[in-house]
Amino acid sequence: IVDSIDLKLASTEVELIEIKKLQNQNLKQNLSSEKIFEEGFLTADYTLSYLKEINKRNPAIILKQKKVVGYALAVNAEVARNHTLLSNLFTHFNNQVYKKKLLGDQSYIVVGQLCIDEKYRGMGYVEKIYSLFRETYSSYRYCVTAIDSKNKRSKLAHKRCGFKKIGDLKLNGSPGDIIIWEW
Repeated sequence: IVDSIDLKLASTEVELIEIKKLQNQNLKQNLSSEKIFEEGFLTADYTLSYLKEINKRNPAIILKQKKVVGYALAVNAEVARNHTLLSNLFTHFNNQVYKKKLLGDQSYIVVGQLCIDEKYRGMGYVEKIYSLFRETYSSYRYCVTAIDSKNKRSKLAHKRCGFKKIGDLKLNGSPGDIIIWEW
């Protein structure tokens, strides 16, 4: 019997530890250049204590088959203040113009990170995660994130989910795209 896959909100410390483990496996600095090119990569390294802080305010959406095999972190401006990279992202996002208005004057939630275990990629799970993400955080008008310009796999997955590019920025020194999903 194949273990069923659950899509739910992260609620336990074990789940956050599993998110951290999946994150570590997919950080750019821990991957070969072939993997980076073929599979994509993560830019931000969050500590377990910071993951707990994020999850307390906005629970992560997780994909679970015995253990966490995919996740999307939901970050608001308040929790972003405590992390340099996220804080810088919010500054960029707030100053980004979209439909002739500053994003900073709009209601938006940020995808602080999205990752799917390599064995589960290409099976439509990004769309499923984002569907629950949208349902959970529907009080926001927009969903915004940034992707390293070299992360082709992530760019394609986000485009399939309805995100579109609205600006440019630097992500840890690399060129990146600001993308938005209008709800």
